[in-house]
This record gives sequence, structure tokens and C-alpha cells, in this order.
Amino acid sequence: MLGSRAILILQDILEGDKEKSLREISEDLGLGERTIRYEVEKICDALNEGETNIEILKGSLLIKNKEKIRELLKKNYKCTDFSSKEREIYILMKILFERIINQVQLSEELDISRSTIKIHLKDLEEILNKYQLKLELSHKKGLKLIGREEDIRKCILKLLTRIKNSKNLLFQEMLKKYIDINDEGVVIFINYCQKIMNKIISDEAYEIIKKYLKISILMVKSGFELQNIKNEKFLESTLEYKAVEKGSSLLEAHYDVELPKVEYLKIADYFLGSHSYNLNYSYLENWVEIELLVKKLIYNFNKRIEIDITKDEKLMDGLLNHIKPTIYRIKNGIELENSIYQEVIESYPNLFQITSEIVEELEDMLNIKFSRDEISFIAIHFKAAMDRNKVKSNNKKNVLIVCGWGYGTSKLLAQQLKDLYSINIIDIVPTHLYRKSTSKEIDLIISTVDVEPLNDIPVIKVSPILTNNDIQNLNKIKLQKSTKKFLYSEILEVVKKSCTNFDEKILLEGLKDIFKGNLVDDISSKNFTIFDMLDKNMILEDIEVENWEEAVKKAGESLIKYGYVNEKYVEDMVECIKKYGSYMVILPKFAFPHSKSEGNVMKSGFSIVSLKREVKFPDETPVKYIVAFSSKDNKEHLDAFMEIVEIMEKKDFNLKKFVKKYCIK
Repeated sequence: MLGSRAILILQDILEGDKEKSLREISEDLGLGERTIRYEVEKICDALNEGETNIEILKGSLLIKNKEKIRELLKKNYKCTDFSSKEREIYILMKILFERIINQVQLSEELDISRSTIKIHLKDLEEILNKYQLKLELSHKKGLKLIGREEDIRKCILKLLTRIKNSKNLLFQEMLKKYIDINDEGVVIFINYCQKIMNKIISDEAYEIIKKYLKISILMVKSGFELQNIKNEKFLESTLEYKAVEKGSSLLEAHYDVELPKVEYLKIADYFLGSHSYNLNYSYLENWVEIELLVKKLIYNFNKRIEIDITKDEKLMDGLLNHIKPTIYRIKNGIELENSIYQEVIESYPNLFQITSEIVEELEDMLNIKFSRDEISFIAIHFKAAMDRNKVKSNNKKNVLIVCGWGYGTSKLLAQQLKDLYSINIIDIVPTHLYRKSTSKEIDLIISTVDVEPLNDIPVIKVSPILTNNDIQNLNKIKLQKSTKKFLYSEILEVVKKSCTNFDEKILLEGLKDIFKGNLVDDISSKNFTIFDMLDKNMILEDIEVENWEEAVKKAGESLIKYGYVNEKYVEDMVECIKKYGSYMVILPKFAFPHSKSEGNVMKSGFSIVSLKREVKFPDETPVKYIVAFSSKDNKEHLDAFMEIVEIMEKKDFNLKKFVKKYCIK
């Protein structure tokens, strides 16, 4: 039998597809190179084969047959050889999947004393408490797991991550016993849902949902069903639930199981919390307070750097697309499996520090805490925006990017590549959709994960944050270096000096066509301020109404009267509140009703109604002021909106002074 050190070495060298040097293994395990050589000799003896399966050549370990090594590991793994941490994982696995444990039996299986078992259970108590779970004594049976089924499943997802990180093959074998469900059905179901939602989720979200689906099927078959979950009414109204509901027959037919409605609502919940590769996809368009805070994030970040990123629309869209599901995921206890923290803190420590500080306001408002991994993903959005506002590239070779780390990381990689080379990035896809990329125009595939070549197209593997070694490898294939970007304002100045009569709009369109991505229009964009959006005629004071619905309609009447919206828009505002509750009450006593534009908005603006007596919104929320608004493109209102909210949240807010100061129309 192999000793524990030999097993650790085998686990280490089996990780990944690349050969490992003795130095790398030494650093991973804290063992001397001489010890590693000695243990490798014992491993070769244990294999007892005529040929050498492991060879040390030029300081690296070469393995000829990894499958034989895996089989050797399985044979040598014993519960009695577990480390303290591995014993905890083993016991936690038993608790979560079997729901009842016997301390005497555990003591015999692990060959440790009952007092040691009690120490492990004490340590595991802290983990279980995080998920509102506990163990209670069950007469003649042992210790029984007590808690909500939803929380037990969250804990199982966390356990699966710990098992994956432990690299223990025996745990993998045990999981096959507990989760004996093939992937085929869940893969078909997830891909079908993505198609219905027109949403491509990141690889990490894909794996989390895949695991959760298998857990759900297993638990329902074992008689452990969800009883209820939060936000059922809201979830039922989402596009995600409609997609999940349509695909339910695929799942149930494949696994011969019938899942109740609440199970599908929870599955929709996980889709809501997934990172999306679709920049224009937003599952909660009505989260106005988040849009406001994202705008603040950008302004606060901008104050600390020398480059102006406030007009970068890709940054605004990208952060909204990233942060909304991130908040949803944090609130629902869905944790990231992958981490780019180490790379970000090493490459961009200052950007990480700035991001850590500016997200505090978001944390305070939502009563959540961003992990350092979440902060790292947000930081690279800012890094990409800074790069975008320095250099733009021309387009030459057609490149497909494959990234398993999520939307934000893939966009950062794309931006780095475009900064360095004149390439045309035709698509960015997660790993699970790589094989479906059939474009004949692809010249090169650049991937952050190991993938097989596609139709003989060359593949270059790089880190999510390009290293010097990555750049050297890319330079070897002779990619054309990028060219400088040009400011429209500078070109316009030259044209004005040499021409007396020209159409500026035609000029701009023509230049954009010639320069492609290298022309930056630094003139046309306009940020609407509070003065652009407020009109005295749109502000009504001391209005008497019977209820919240009448108050909202009163504010809507002004928007209709002065040509901002049509009647349908106001009807939709009321329906939104009936459907989702008092989420529009962003500040105490202030409601900000609004709806989707959908052709019902003619221009962006605000109407304000102050009430003689407060009214109660749904959930018994008191409101004194109604600030209704419309947005032509869902963006141009944000600057003015941010100003209005900042003014109204002050304790000394006075509407008359507000009108006098800001309503100049």
C-alpha cells in the first residue's frame, strides 16, 4: 500500500493536463525534491508493471498512462488514511446525503476515537450554522440533520466545491454512489432553457445549475422536496421560470421523475443568479436603485483615476449585466467556484483596492458583503474600460475567444487582445458551447482553458489576464500589432479649418465607416442633467388622494399631458407596483414609479407629486412623494436621476426650495 505522501504526489501530478516539474510539486506540497524522487520510486514499484509509467526527465515528471495511476490511487485510498480535513468532508457528506449519522459507526469507519468524532462534529457545527442547519439527537438512530431543504441543498453545493478542491478520488467515487445521475438530461434541459431565454450563461453558472439540477432530482426521488422558497410570486412572473416550465417535460421524461412547481421555481432562481454572456440581457429591468448605484460606482471610481470612463456605455451595460445577478447570487447563497483574486491582486493591486472601497455603499444599501472574488470580477470591468479609453484596434484576423471564467473576464481578455493586436473578435463563448461554434470565418481560437482544435483551426491557450509568456506565444503566430485610435473632435477641427460648408452628421457617419473601431466619437454623447429633465409644470404640491394607485396616476397625468409618455405607460407603472410590491420606494417616503419604454415613451423626464397626506404602498410602506419618470433609452435619465435622489435623501429636503433651484423651465 502507498503512504499518504505518495498519494499526495499522485494527486498533484494528475491535476491538469500539463507535465509538472519537481520544483512545482515541491512548492505545491511543501516536500523536498529528494523526498519526491524517493516516493516516485515507491510508486513505480507499486505499479509492478514491465514498463515504466512514471519517469523523471530534466527535472519534470512524465506520465505515460494516467488511467493506471488513477486506478492505483483508488486502490490505495482508505478512510483510515484521511487527514483531519478529509475526515470532516467525509462526515459532512454522510450528514447531508444520509441525513442521520451514528457516531459509533463513524468511529469504526474512520478508525478514530469517539472523542475525535465529537471534535469533528463541533467544527462542522460552525459550517452547518452558516446554513441554518443543526444536528439533533434522534432516539435509537443517532444524530439527525434538521433544517430547511433549501438550505441543505445550498450546503451540498458548497460541499461539492470542497470535494473538487480536495482532489481526493475516493470522495469522487463516494459521490457516484450518492448522486448516481448522468449529465445527459440536465445538459439538454439547460441548453433548451438558454435557447428559450436567448441567454448564454457562463461556464461557472452552467456547472452550478447542472449540479443543482442533479441534487434536486436526487432529493425528490429520495422524498426530500422543497416546501416553499422566497419570492415565489416574483419568480413565477420571470422569463426564466417560463423557460424552465417549458423544458420540464424534457427533464422529467429523461429521469422518470415528477418535480413539483416549487422545484422549478427554485431552478429558475438559479438561472436568475447566473452570469450571462448577453450584454443586453437584464432579468430585472426595474432595479432602478441598482442602476443608480452602478452609476455612482463608475463616478466614484473615475474620481480616483486619470482616464475619463464616465461616458463608457460598455462599462455601464457590463456592470449592470454583472452586478445584478451577482447580488441575486449573494442573497441566495450561491457561491463562486472559480477565483481570479490572486491574478488580479498581483497584476492590478491598486484597482482592486479602489474597487473594494467603492463597493461599500452598495454593500451598505443591500446589506450584503462582496467577497474578494466578486470584487476582483468587478475590478476587471473597470480595467477593461480604462483600456478601452486608451487604445482602440483595427480588425484583421478573425478570432474566437473561449473563456470559462464568465462574462467580465472574457471581456477583459478581449480588450487586452484588441489593445495589442489588430484582430476581429467574432464571438466570445463559454466552454460548453465551444463545439457549436461552426463559423467558417474563424482563423484563430484563443482560449483560457484546454480545448481540442476545431476543424484544424489553431488554438492558443492564455491566462485570463495576459502574461508576458502569453504575449510571446501570440507574437510567434505573427498577429498584426494594433494601431492608434483617433478622436472625432480633432478630425472635425481640421475639417472646419479647411471647409466652409459640410453636413457634420454625414461626415461623422463616413468617418466611422472608414476608421471602424479606431474612431472615438467624443462629441455626440450628451449627459442629461437635472436641469434638462425638470419642468415646473410637471411638479404638483399638496395633492389629496385616496390611495397609492391614485397618487401614481396623478403623477402619470403630467407625463401624459406634456408629451413624455402615453396612457399605456402609466397603466404599466401601476401594474408593476401591483406585481412586484413596494420595490419602487427607494428612499423613505419617496416612490419612483416607472415602467419599460416599449414604444410608450416619447422623451425622458420627471414629474413630482407631493401628497397632503401619506398613502400606504403595498407592504404597508408609507409614501409622501411620488417621483414618476420616463426614459427614452433606459439610460439618458440616469445622471439626472442620481442627482435627484442625492438631493431628496438629505434630511433637510424641501420641495419648494428644490423647485426654485432646479426648475428653470
